[in-house]
Amino acid sequence: MKRSIYRSLRAELVIYAMISLILALITEFFIGFILVMIARTFGVSKHGYGKNMLINKKNVYEDKDKFLAYNSIKHWNKDTLVVIMFIILFIGFLLFIIYFLLITRRVTKDMGYISNCISNIAAGEMGVRITGVNRDDEIGEIVSQVNHMSDEIDRLMNSEREALQANKDMIACVAHDLRTPLTSIIGYLQLATDTKKYTLEERQKYACIAMRKANRMQGLIEELFNYTKLMSGEISLHRSSIDIVKLVEQMAEEFYPLFMENNLEYSLKQNVYSLVMEVDGELIARAVSNLISNAVKYGKDGKTVYIEIEKYEKELQIRVTNFGLIIPEESLEHIFDKFYRVEHSRSSQTGGTGLGLNIAQEIAILHGGKITVKSGIKGTCFTIALPIDEKGG
Repeated sequence: MKRSIYRSLRAELVIYAMISLILALITEFFIGFILVMIARTFGVSKHGYGKNMLINKKNVYEDKDKFLAYNSIKHWNKDTLVVIMFIILFIGFLLFIIYFLLITRRVTKDMGYISNCISNIAAGEMGVRITGVNRDDEIGEIVSQVNHMSDEIDRLMNSEREALQANKDMIACVAHDLRTPLTSIIGYLQLATDTKKYTLEERQKYACIAMRKANRMQGLIEELFNYTKLMSGEISLHRSSIDIVKLVEQMAEEFYPLFMENNLEYSLKQNVYSLVMEVDGELIARAVSNLISNAVKYGKDGKTVYIEIEKYEKELQIRVTNFGLIIPEESLEHIFDKFYRVEHSRSSQTGGTGLGLNIAQEIAILHGGKITVKSGIKGTCFTIALPIDEKGG
């Protein structure tokens, strides 16, 4: 549609009104001129019409053709003049309205089109855009705002659908990942309570297995709980002065029993022995714990887990490397997505919620940092990079 040359709708309407008024006056003039021509065509003179009786100097009545001549008009009374004036004004007003409606039909067409689009948006139709109106005035501003509103509504609806789908995925993952340990717990507890069939030693063994399964299920529930708090914004940073090097060393020591249980060795390397930073120690510990736990789950075949702490000029890097199966390139792009797990990694031994890496990423982002991953013949390395804000050390 042709772009409007006006930048103010009020100025445009005023100009249209003036044009309509001029056209109405010109039209009335031409109508009067045409009536005169018609009268002359039918033999009516410009001095009058019909047969008017006029008195000459000899008091003899003569018939003369007159057409609104002065001699006729001057004999009209006041009421006749008022009626004629109102007729002329009424015709002029009708002509003004007709011309104004014709001239402004494009404006009304645009407004009708905008109204229909807004009705469609209000009815829940997605993807509605006003594309047939190209103006620089207030109507153009309305079009811009309506399109922006439609984009925001589409974005919110898509976000809501994604959130709904994420909730469905979470329910499916929770049902799958909690059912397996729960079933095992019930089974082993049934065996542990069968005093007639099993000895005390065997029942204690089954009870210990049930306890390990229960601990694993507790870890899954805590992971889900932490995820929901992160996603809902309930977790806020509580920064304090933490020696982050000592924190990572402590986390590695806490995982020592798990390393031994899975026949893994770990190596801790660092180029700095103390670095105090303003961080949320609990959240950083959670992120490092998730990376080490992930390395233990999927790096058993490699026999070794490397934990490295390296300080650079503006950031601190915490790297956890395992030597398990190489992660395919297409999976690396989604490795931090919630509920995502590399297909070959799902098993009863390693199965989790698929939230650990996503939680670690959110924690890094909360601290103004980031988390990256590389996987190849030199191992799979997850790196947390945090901006340095030293408080000494």
